[in-house]
Amino acid sequence: MIYGHADDTYRYGDKLKLNFSSNIYAWADLSGLKEHLMQHFEVVCHYPESEPSILEKMLAKHLGVPENTVMITSGANEAIFLIAQLYKGWASIIPQPTFTAYEYACKAFDHLISYDRKDELEIMPEDRIYWICNPNNPTGNVLVKPLVNRIIRQNTRYLYVVDQSFADYTLRPMLKPSEMVDCYNLMLIGSLSKKYCIPGLRLGYVFSSPIIIDRLRQIRQPWSVNSMAIEAGKYLLTNDPKMIPDLKGYLTEAQRLRKELSSIEGIKVLKTDTSFMLVYIEFAEVLELKNWLIHHYGILIRDTSDFRGLDNHYFRIVARNEKDDNQLVAAIREFKKWKEDNP
Repeated sequence: MIYGHADDTYRYGDKLKLNFSSNIYAWADLSGLKEHLMQHFEVVCHYPESEPSILEKMLAKHLGVPENTVMITSGANEAIFLIAQLYKGWASIIPQPTFTAYEYACKAFDHLISYDRKDELEIMPEDRIYWICNPNNPTGNVLVKPLVNRIIRQNTRYLYVVDQSFADYTLRPMLKPSEMVDCYNLMLIGSLSKKYCIPGLRLGYVFSSPIIIDRLRQIRQPWSVNSMAIEAGKYLLTNDPKMIPDLKGYLTEAQRLRKELSSIEGIKVLKTDTSFMLVYIEFAEVLELKNWLIHHYGILIRDTSDFRGLDNHYFRIVARNEKDDNQLVAAIREFKKWKEDNP
């Protein structure tokens, strides 16, 4: 069970004023989608397709790939668990820290897991899967595209899952499905939920070889993608609205926020290529900081102590805008002063 998911706003009610815990862009213009869904609200009165084949055909055209190479899922999370189920009992290499769902899914289906320690890699079975989160969550770093491409193509005896759910939150080049149709050991995960800022509707997909996609279809539960999500997907792929109007400017603000936080003694911010970043706080445990920020400012951050390899001094934040980000920095400075006055 994934208990540590971000954006746990439901816990705080009216206390919450500024949400820095969710990586989803906060100012997406969803007015067109809302109007479309209201005009097609009757879809909730009927069962959806048992498999969202119409939407899958639209996605294949959008990506420029054959129809039999893509499968729509209920968020990227369903894709992750289906892949783990399909290769039940295999070995999985999951470099840390990274998205916790890979480990949960692999444990649920009896995978032998290595966290990329050299001694384990030397004795791992050849039937193995490498899980690569790119951009990586929670760190925000990006592996360069030529490197990822070369690793996959030069090691065809192994399978690779490359999760590009946050591909639209970086300027770094990502793998394009249309460039990988001849690559039969790749499963590429994407997220329409994150691209179009609709995480509540749960829309993800897998791109892979026709053989792997067919096998995944055979174990997917019918009606896993609901009618409203399918209708939203059709609208979004038809219109392809740009939800982050100025990505370059947004990422520039993220780097400014990183610099401001790094100027606080006892705070270290890891390098990031995205709008979110991993932060280490030396002078307090994260839960204390998180509760203090909520109580005094209504600010929510992401406690990342549930990520393997990270202790209770790490947290993740996402850039918002200059005003909000300055308020976060000022609040953390005040918390530091409070800690010094209350040792």
